[in-house]
Amino acid sequence: MTPIRVVELTAGVAIGAPLGGGARFVLELTRAFDRAEVMPFLANIWRYNTPPEARWQRVLHEEDIPHAFAATWDEVSLPRGSVRGLRGLWAMDDLRPDIIHSHGEFTDIAAILLKRRWGARCLVRTRHSTVEWPKRPALGRIFGGWLYPGFFDAEIAVSQRAGAALDARPAARVLGRRADVIYNAIDFARFDPQRTGRADSRKRLGLPEQATVLGSIGMLVNKKGIDTLLHGFAQVRQRVPDAHLVLVGEGPERARLEGVSTALGIADRVHFTGAQAHVEGILPAFDLYVSASLVEGLPTVLLESVASGVPVIATDIPGNNEVIEDGVGGRLIPVNNAQALADAVLDALSSPQETQRMAAAALRSAQERFAIQSVAAQYAALFRRLLEQA
Repeated sequence: MTPIRVVELTAGVAIGAPLGGGARFVLELTRAFDRAEVMPFLANIWRYNTPPEARWQRVLHEEDIPHAFAATWDEVSLPRGSVRGLRGLWAMDDLRPDIIHSHGEFTDIAAILLKRRWGARCLVRTRHSTVEWPKRPALGRIFGGWLYPGFFDAEIAVSQRAGAALDARPAARVLGRRADVIYNAIDFARFDPQRTGRADSRKRLGLPEQATVLGSIGMLVNKKGIDTLLHGFAQVRQRVPDAHLVLVGEGPERARLEGVSTALGIADRVHFTGAQAHVEGILPAFDLYVSASLVEGLPTVLLESVASGVPVIATDIPGNNEVIEDGVGGRLIPVNNAQALADAVLDALSSPQETQRMAAAALRSAQERFAIQSVAAQYAALFRRLLEQA
C-alpha cells in the first residue's frame, strides 16, 4: 500500500510562545503517523526564532521528519507577515501532496488557495477551539459559517461541542455536511505518572521542596482566566501559608497579570516562568493543576497533567469536561468564580486520598481515549476514506 502524502499545515512550532496546545498537537500527530500509511510533511507558515522552536526543530531533524518554514514572523504587521507566509508556501509547489491538513485561521485560508497550486486531491481542516475566529467573529461567520463546508472535504472537531457547532452552521445543513470528531491526544510515554522527578523539578523552578504548589500552563491571554486564578489563589494563600502558584507560558497579558499579583499581595508566591519547551519536566512539581479557562477546544495540557499524575481542577466548559468527569477524574468549577476555585483547591488539599483516587481514575480514562497512536490511526483511516471517495 502506497503511503498517503499529507502536508500538515500549521502556524509553526514555537510552542508556548506565541503558539499553544494546538500547535503541540500538530507536532505530536506528525511524529506519530505510521510512515507505512502516512508520509507527512510539516509545513510551518512562520519561523518565530524562540528557544522552544529551536528545541522542537532539533526533534524534527533527529526524527527525520520533513519540514519547512515559509517565512519569518512579522511582529509589526500581521497582514505583511501573512503575505510573506503565503508567498513562501506558494513556492513549495514541489510537495504534491494527496491531502492538505490545516490547523488554524490563516492556515485554513491558505489551504484553499494552495490546493490547485500543490495539486492536492483533498482538503481537511481541524478546528481546535469551540469558537471560530474569536477575535474576528465577522470573518468567522463568513469563512467558517459559509465558505469552509463547500471547500473542505472533511472538517474535524476536537470535542463533541465543537462538532455540534460545526454541524449547526447554515451552509453545513444545506450541503448535508457533518463534522468528524477526533479528539486531540498526547504520547503518554513521555510522562511519568509517579512524579519521580518532583524534587528536581521544584529545584529548577526555585520552589521549596515541601511547599504546596499549584500550577497552570498556557498562553497569558484573557481567555485563560488567569485573573480569576490569581484572585482564587489569594484566598488559598490565606489558608495555606506555604502555597505557591506557578504560571508557565508567555503572552501579552503578562505585565498586567504581574501587576495584579502585586496588588493582591501574592507576588512573592506567584512564579511567572515564561514559555517552556519541556512541560513534562515541570508538571511533576505541581500538587494540583488548575485551569480557569473561559473557552477551550480539547486542551492537551489537561491530558499532560493527567498523564503526569497531577490532580486537576478545571472550569466546567466544553473540552475540559470531556477530559475530566466532575467528582470522578477531578473537580470542575464555574467560570469567572474565584471563590469556587479557592474552595475546590482547599477541598482537594484537605482530602489527599480522594484527590489521588480521582487522579488515578483520570489517568485510566485518558489512556483509553486520548493516546496519540490511536488518534493518528483515526486520521490515517479518514485520509484513506477521503481518497477512495475522491
